[in-house]
Amino acid sequence: METKRKILVKYRNGEKIRQISREAQISRNTIRGIVRNKEQIKEGYERKVQPYPALGEYIGKLEKILRENKNTKPKPTNRHVYEEIVLQGYKGSYSTISRYISKWNKKERSINPAACVPLEFSAGEAYQFDWSEEHVMINDEIVKVKVAHFMLCYSRKRFVRIYPNEKQEMVFDAHIKAFEYMGGSPKRGIYDNMKTAVQKVLRGKEREWNKNFEQLCAHYMVEPTACTPARGNEKGRVERQVAVDRQQFFTPMPKGKSMEEINDQLMSGFIKYNNTHKHPEYKDQTIEEMYQKEKDGLVSAPILFDGHKESYLKVSTTCLVRYDRNSYSVNCKCAGEIVECKAYADILIFIYEGKEVGVHTRKFSKGETYYNPEHYLPLLKIKPGALRNGAPFNGLELPQELCKVRELLEGKKNGARDFAQILSYIPVESMEAVVIACKEALKGGIITKDIILNILHRGNDQKEVADNKLEEVYRELKCAPEVDLKQYDQLLGNRL
Repeated sequence: METKRKILVKYRNGEKIRQISREAQISRNTIRGIVRNKEQIKEGYERKVQPYPALGEYIGKLEKILRENKNTKPKPTNRHVYEEIVLQGYKGSYSTISRYISKWNKKERSINPAACVPLEFSAGEAYQFDWSEEHVMINDEIVKVKVAHFMLCYSRKRFVRIYPNEKQEMVFDAHIKAFEYMGGSPKRGIYDNMKTAVQKVLRGKEREWNKNFEQLCAHYMVEPTACTPARGNEKGRVERQVAVDRQQFFTPMPKGKSMEEINDQLMSGFIKYNNTHKHPEYKDQTIEEMYQKEKDGLVSAPILFDGHKESYLKVSTTCLVRYDRNSYSVNCKCAGEIVECKAYADILIFIYEGKEVGVHTRKFSKGETYYNPEHYLPLLKIKPGALRNGAPFNGLELPQELCKVRELLEGKKNGARDFAQILSYIPVESMEAVVIACKEALKGGIITKDIILNILHRGNDQKEVADNKLEEVYRELKCAPEVDLKQYDQLLGNRL
């Protein structure tokens, strides 16, 4: 291109073609072609006709192979096609076959599959959901988290929340909190083919949805729609939102003492964003102003969805249940039995024979054990010695009255055993009742197991008598009855 420019400048300055040819050492015909060319000057050489001398008589056979394999899966590679045409007598090179196949594919494909159609949604019609992976700092430690992104397709109102993973109970919790924040749910939800929602990808747009995810959609009256695999442009709004949210809310890295604290920071951030940023299409209005037009098209559920994952687990003889790499204690009456576990995003609830036998804050560590000492207190009736070295009782915090009773009893023979049996009544009588009994015994100055239990039972008896006592209630009659003895005369009749 530089040489062409110099030739044209010299010609414009009045130099002859012969002189330019001699100085540039380029033939006069080439100089003349450059000077007289009326079209736009292009860099490089562009071939007008591709002769394919070696391929000539095999073009028909090659195209037949390509047409036969057009819709087969997996599609044969160029190398396989080349080897097949060689068997038919072709003597040329592989590069010639490859160039011709590329040209033939472009000719057959009249529409570029990368081309997209801009989408438009009506108010309350749809929302888009996606996950991303970010990093936050919790207690001075960098932690990898999963971020749930929601966006209403019409108003572009967004919702963002972080979770430790992408499990189904996290999906449920994200939907519950998003719909609660947005004041309802649109008619349709657009998702990728995440395993927590899609059981199986069928032909075309058909999907076999996860049973539990179907229950979520039915509760909020949402029609789930799955994108074509590897076609993120079908939910392009939330895909772009992920990049914007990363810049807006995760740069610099959020810091907090817990995930809940960071989620509070995120909520403040995206509420401010929705209130201040302009809508990308209606630039004279903010996202929140557009949402006010859309919210009437959202449908709110009368009650929150019970978003949990159910599983049935065996309780060990040490009254522990293992779930998601950690162990949790349950009531000792369930030892060796099967219990139902309801796993939520933040808590675990264990149920046996229809009754709750354990509730724990969900932990996301690995290989840890979490005790509730109350689950083991009934065992102290038959195993009082476990109070000394029992793992659930390490660091057990007791009310001041119980600590005083323990101190006085452990100075006596079998005092530790007696105190353990007093503690065993807490699950049955309640902590408050046992503390009151100990307080009354301390006032009397005589501390023994029998006295404390006697006070405890006596208090229960008095309460039972008070509950069963019926108060006589006399009501004033609105109309006092009149005495009429003549009615008896009619009954006696002829006897008088």
